[in-house]
Amino acid sequence: MRFIGKIIATIVVLAALGVTIILTLLHTQYAAPMLSQAVSWLTPYTLNLSEVRYHIRDPWHLTLLEPSLTITDSQPPITASQVSLWLSTDSLTQRQWQFDSLLIDNPVLPTQTLANTKLPELHSQRLAISQISFATNSIYLEKGELQLDNWHFQPNNPAPWWQQFKGSFQLAADSAQWQHWEAKQLLLDGIHNNNQWKLNGFSFDWQYASINGQLILAPDKKTLNIQQLTLSGLQLQDSGLTQTLQHQLDRWASRQWQATLHRVDILDSSIDLPTISLNHANLSLTDWHWPGSAYSQHNAWLSFNAESGSWRQQSFTDPLLDLSFTPNAVILNGASVNALEGYWRVEGKVSPETLQLNNLTSKGIKWFLPADWASHLSQALSPFKQIDIRSLDIGYAQLTAADSDIPWYINGLNLSGSDLILHPQPLFRLWHGNITATARQMSLNTVDLYEPLIEMASEQGLWQLKQAFLPFKDGLLEATGQLNLSQEGQPWQAALQGDSLPANILPQWLSVPWPASGRIDMTAAIQGLGQNYTSLAHSLNGELRATFRDSAVEQGGRSLFNAWRQASASEASSSSTSPVAKATETDKSTPLAITPLKITSDRGRMTIAPFRIKGKEINAVLKGQWDLANPAGQQLELEAMLGCQHLIRRWQQGQQTVSGSQCDGKSI
Repeated sequence: MRFIGKIIATIVVLAALGVTIILTLLHTQYAAPMLSQAVSWLTPYTLNLSEVRYHIRDPWHLTLLEPSLTITDSQPPITASQVSLWLSTDSLTQRQWQFDSLLIDNPVLPTQTLANTKLPELHSQRLAISQISFATNSIYLEKGELQLDNWHFQPNNPAPWWQQFKGSFQLAADSAQWQHWEAKQLLLDGIHNNNQWKLNGFSFDWQYASINGQLILAPDKKTLNIQQLTLSGLQLQDSGLTQTLQHQLDRWASRQWQATLHRVDILDSSIDLPTISLNHANLSLTDWHWPGSAYSQHNAWLSFNAESGSWRQQSFTDPLLDLSFTPNAVILNGASVNALEGYWRVEGKVSPETLQLNNLTSKGIKWFLPADWASHLSQALSPFKQIDIRSLDIGYAQLTAADSDIPWYINGLNLSGSDLILHPQPLFRLWHGNITATARQMSLNTVDLYEPLIEMASEQGLWQLKQAFLPFKDGLLEATGQLNLSQEGQPWQAALQGDSLPANILPQWLSVPWPASGRIDMTAAIQGLGQNYTSLAHSLNGELRATFRDSAVEQGGRSLFNAWRQASASEASSSSTSPVAKATETDKSTPLAITPLKITSDRGRMTIAPFRIKGKEINAVLKGQWDLANPAGQQLELEAMLGCQHLIRRWQQGQQTVSGSQCDGKSI
């Protein structure tokens, strides 16, 4: 026993001596080569050091200066300016490297080396890395400061080394890039636990904006919960960037990601894109669930204002918008904007099939309508089966549609309505309510009207044109009518009376080849069914009578004759300015004698009584019948004589033919 005791004592003394020698060497210049040699003996790696710092007063603390760890000769080494480590006492009892703290300064981590390296299992209560720069397929970090609590690196874990921890973390970097989006002055402070990332605070600069907030990210559940997000001073001018953002959102949506935005604030930001621009805009959004639509939100709210902007090259100032979102409804608490030299204001509610407005107000606008304004309006209203407007007030408006097929212009338009129910499909109809429209002046295809007035009302589909006054310079057209939209077949009736109507309404409004001037007195009373063309073709009844006064034609009967021989109505309407045959001096301003015009209709079969026109050297007669339901019964004939010239023009079964002869016997 005494011998065994001596052996044990000798071993203890030798171990103590060895430890003493090692600790002594750690205080000398031989510490670096000693550790390098130890690593070479115990591992397949090569460690080079410039210096080792150690003090017995802090026995578990070791500092390595300029370490360089070579995994294989074919790979670049992992280097750092300095590594400070505090070895944990658990390392003495467990077969793994455990540290209380591990501090690394200015590491160089080659991506290829890290991906192909099987490092031993490491555990540190705190990992702190300063001046770190590294890159992956989606992330690039430059001059970063990283701190991780409870870092536990396991070589068989598929997660990246910087995700193998549980607890608090902090990250600061001068520059960072994710999915090719670059940010400056990045700061993150959060907690990572059970594959859930909670950022108690984050901030960075992007697109000239200062961005900060808090969020919770759960990749396993594919959820993102943004507690608060603030963007201040955003300047967005790159349309390619917006497309990239939209593409990324579409990718996340296709992968079943969901996000909840408890509060988002965009402050004093500007946007300049091809279709829209905003200056000094502010937006607040709360409780929004993405990718849900506006009609699927439960209690979301949006507020927006800006100093100025433009949309599709239309400038505006001081836009205000306040919206609340509930299931199947968007509440317009208030919306207003100064645009088109006037202002707009609206309040109401929008649902998937109904637009309900408490009020729609516009004052003093001046709008040059684009050529396709009607199709844009129809497309915008196409989702709605019904439009309700409790109060409509449009005042002092000026509208110009110079590029339309039939150009028109309205000045001083005043439009008011109450309790309106409109059905926009398939045709725009007033189902209920009252509308009154007046204007200071109006022009329809170059025909001027002065202070026109229209009043209409509808009650549950029974629409009535109470009165329509269309005053011309020296004439007046009045109309009343009724249409029952709620009754089968939609029966309708209309009455018109015109006094001293200008004759140029025939070519300008009706495309009738009539280059003559003068006045027209007319009356009409018609009725029928308006549900579709077939109903109209079998039901149209009524009569139209017209008398022509003070009729005359420039350049004599020749201009009439030339107009009627044209191949199209559009050519005929302009024939007074470009006649086919040259007129003589004596043909100018020739008066015309015209018999009254009478058109009757009996269940869609219309008859035109012989309508005669007589002037200097010209005689003409128009007669025929037109069956709306039967193409075989459609024939109108205009026969004209100009001196020795003869013309017959027929409209028959949807076609026009012109025949006749000239004075020399040749055909026209």
